[in-house]
Amino acid sequence: MLAAMSATLQNHSPCSATEKAAALALTPVSRQTEARLDAYVDLLVQWQTKTNLVAPSTLPQLWTRHIADSLQLLALAPQAKRWADLGSGGGFPGVVLACALAGVEGARIDLVERNAKKAAFLREAVRITASPAVIHPMDIGDYVDRSEDRIDCVTARALAPLQVLLGFAEPLVNKGAKALFLKGQDVEAELTEATRYWIIEPRIHPSRTGGQGRIVEIDHIERRARGGDAKQAWRGS
Repeated sequence: MLAAMSATLQNHSPCSATEKAAALALTPVSRQTEARLDAYVDLLVQWQTKTNLVAPSTLPQLWTRHIADSLQLLALAPQAKRWADLGSGGGFPGVVLACALAGVEGARIDLVERNAKKAAFLREAVRITASPAVIHPMDIGDYVDRSEDRIDCVTARALAPLQVLLGFAEPLVNKGAKALFLKGQDVEAELTEATRYWIIEPRIHPSRTGGQGRIVEIDHIERRARGGDAKQAWRGS
């Protein structure tokens, strides 16, 4: 059934089989998960022609730059079932995580995305992959304010500077969630700036996909008394 699900979409993927194999060697998945990811990638490539979901220059390395980059988070939170992906965009890491957790009882990924076109894409991606995700087409602050269930892990990728992400994630983390933020080469500068506003003890993990990618893991966030409002400063910049 899952293989047929992938075959229902005409595959115009710019990725080579070699690139896909290399990505899955970094982050192995089951055949069922691979089939879901195939369907998701096919859909993303189709939608990319009308909606900018990923940087066009990254399409030839989509499996490594986006799929494996997202899958690696599972190893840092192996028991997590309830995830919140802030600013899901094209579905990284949220939809990828949902594909991987589709067979886990009680798993659910909240995909928070206020852009209507991207939220529509996420709905279709969740539908065709039969993945346990729920779309929240709203501002991140509204989602956090309304969230009553405990979240095991909160994620974000290519969304905002770290000091802003900490402001979004603080209520969820202080209810017990672990934060896992995918960052690039500017992570050290972002950490330095973030400590102006927040008291944190981050753990920095190198990306399995190589390059200058890093994962910032945080289990506690405490606001500095005179740190100011980082989110407001970012929005006003």
